[in-house]
Amino acid sequence: MTPSLQPSEATDAGGQTAPTAYDEVAYPTAIFSQTAPDRMATIARLAGLSPPPVANARVLEIGTGDGMNLLALAAAFPQARFTGFDLAPTAIARGERWRALAGLDNIELRVLDILDAGTQLEGPFDYIIAHGIYAWVPPEVRTATMALIGALLAPDGVAFLSYNAMPGGHLRQVLRDALLLQVGDLHGAERWRAAREYLSALAAEPEGRENPAQAALRDAAKHTLDKPWSVLCHDDLGAHFHPQSVMDVAAAAAENGLQFLGDADREQMGDAFLPENQVPESDATGQLVRLLQARDYHDFRFFRQTLLVRDSVTPQRRIDLNALDELFAVTRCRRDGEGMFRMNANVFEVQDAPLAEALGRLVDARPARLKVRDLVDTPARRIALFEMFDAGLIDLCTDAEPYAVEVSERPAASGLIRAMLAEGLENICTLDHRLMTITEHAPRHLLAHLDGTRDRAALAVVAGEFGLNGDEALDRGLRTLVTEGLIAT
Repeated sequence: MTPSLQPSEATDAGGQTAPTAYDEVAYPTAIFSQTAPDRMATIARLAGLSPPPVANARVLEIGTGDGMNLLALAAAFPQARFTGFDLAPTAIARGERWRALAGLDNIELRVLDILDAGTQLEGPFDYIIAHGIYAWVPPEVRTATMALIGALLAPDGVAFLSYNAMPGGHLRQVLRDALLLQVGDLHGAERWRAAREYLSALAAEPEGRENPAQAALRDAAKHTLDKPWSVLCHDDLGAHFHPQSVMDVAAAAAENGLQFLGDADREQMGDAFLPENQVPESDATGQLVRLLQARDYHDFRFFRQTLLVRDSVTPQRRIDLNALDELFAVTRCRRDGEGMFRMNANVFEVQDAPLAEALGRLVDARPARLKVRDLVDTPARRIALFEMFDAGLIDLCTDAEPYAVEVSERPAASGLIRAMLAEGLENICTLDHRLMTITEHAPRHLLAHLDGTRDRAALAVVAGEFGLNGDEALDRGLRTLVTEGLIAT
């Protein structure tokens, strides 16, 4: 995501958009699952609100970069409308090429400055995404970002706003200052090499004793060392770095007719709700934000992915069990023995038999989504499903799946998937808003030919070109693509 620059930096002498730092070093193409409108809508529903249906929503992304995050949503929801803008012309040009190749006509990508967007965009938008912007821009652009959300968000809409958070931002600031001292006026490969050398030295195990502050800085250096240069030079070494506290964000939101709803990050989605031992006050949202700020200090929080809604709505600060009943659940877990399940490399046990049976049904039904009310029958087990959602073991969704759950006679991958394959990209976007790495030639070849015109006999010929011979091999390959959410309805 590309922050806006100040006008003097963003335009040349002729008033045209000038190259930005993101034109010189492109930010990596990415999909951010936490920004999906359905994630926002799910949390809003659980808080007793009525967010707009995602299937035909209007969605805005501020600082969209090359637009892949938004393009993936546009491919999954053809009846919805998407608008994304960014200050970097090369990023928008790259996204526009992908849009044209994919044949997507429900998305618009524009070169636009945040400072000008209020007069250039026509709202309202049901969902607004501002990822990687708020803490990396000068104060006037940060103010304009919140004002833009306040001006364009629909009455029942939800906005996503991510930022480096306090108090962890203090430690990141120390590391940033040290890095800036080391790289000085170096540019390009020399700047990257100097940053890597310093981070490697700082992350190395100490020869002698170290105090807790030094240990924390060394741990931060290890984490930062894992970042590619295309991320490090913008996120940590960019022109602006202004971590925010959740209380400051909530206050800025209030000035623009908005209020804190919750957090969209895994293991933080419970932040929309008060703890059971807290009696809601008349200003339950203010009460919640103060509690979260105290928790952020305790946990030394580094990052937040805050959801905002209009101050004219009233979020419940207890999970609405009736709303939870109406949600859909899906899982990417697999069975690993009786009562045992596996998520990637992690194996876990579900000791409650009815809850284990419910998760087992989701495993067997994958990639289909099942109604929560059909899975569990007690409030405690419904809350347990929410906790599984928060932990990333299942997903909760507001609607049925936007992808095929069975192999049809003439299966079709989305135009975006086929465009990404044609461009030679290894990371392919699924229709459930993930990036999936596919390097093997056989599935790439098969996917590229799934345009909805070929029947099984024609696909057998295509599959045979890469060794998938026989009906069983073809069926297995097609079923795998369906299970991964790669086939359109």
